[in-house]
Amino acid sequence: MATNTVGLAGELDIRDKLGMEFTAHAKTARIDQLAQLFAPNLTPAVDDEPRRRLKKGEQKPPPRPKGGVSPWPEGRHKRVAATLPLVQDWVDLGYAWKFLPLRGMPMWVQLTPAGEKWLGLEYTPIEFPSGELEHIYVINEVRLFLLRSTQIPAHAWTSERELQQHEPQKTAGLELPHRPDGVMILEDAGSIKVREKHVALESGERIAIEAERSRKNYKELEKDLPDLLKHYDRAWYFATPGAYQAVSEARERYLPNPTDRERLQIFRLSEHWWEWKKRKEVHP
Repeated sequence: MATNTVGLAGELDIRDKLGMEFTAHAKTARIDQLAQLFAPNLTPAVDDEPRRRLKKGEQKPPPRPKGGVSPWPEGRHKRVAATLPLVQDWVDLGYAWKFLPLRGMPMWVQLTPAGEKWLGLEYTPIEFPSGELEHIYVINEVRLFLLRSTQIPAHAWTSERELQQHEPQKTAGLELPHRPDGVMILEDAGSIKVREKHVALESGERIAIEAERSRKNYKELEKDLPDLLKHYDRAWYFATPGAYQAVSEARERYLPNPTDRERLQIFRLSEHWWEWKKRKEVHP
């Protein structure tokens, strides 16, 4: 049995390794996010129609030509269909599980301890984080954006899961610093344009990344914002519309030093970041 598994694992390629690493560090990933990770230049999908069953008497579409390499699909449903066999290979090897926790939404993928071991990772095993899915989804979206952006310099990523794994065990009287959702360590210098202003970035900077999907308590922000800037060179918040105003007000209120305010940037997330199906337009 072990020999067969080793043989099958040899059939996995760099793309499989990339997708499995993304999933492991994030705790879990939705399959449409893996489909974007595999796309050339990580381009977001366009809306398309799901594959439907043929009606009686309806002619089948012509088969796709065999041989060669087919381009990665652009439509979201076609991309998911192309990603499913890749994920199924991980499942067949015992390297991943598939979950369908929400009706009408795509499936989620989580690596098994064997899959993480194959990657050389030593994470403590966890249950499927069903209560964290919306938060994990938005962090994954931010991660895909950072990888795709032509403004962001080359960087290494440290996930929240990895940060937590290496934290000292909390004991009475030990105050641990606020743990961000991820940390980006710049490998090259560069600059980004934020609200018509260029921000210079230096190689080696450690940037704390936070994803806020709901309006946060001001008491938490009063503690978190200065704490992040104490331990990191910069902090970048990616906020949904409901959270954007709260974080913006907290920056002005709790960071009196203009230099510190410049080190904390807030970016807007799409209002419909979580949705799978395109909303129907409503006309008055």
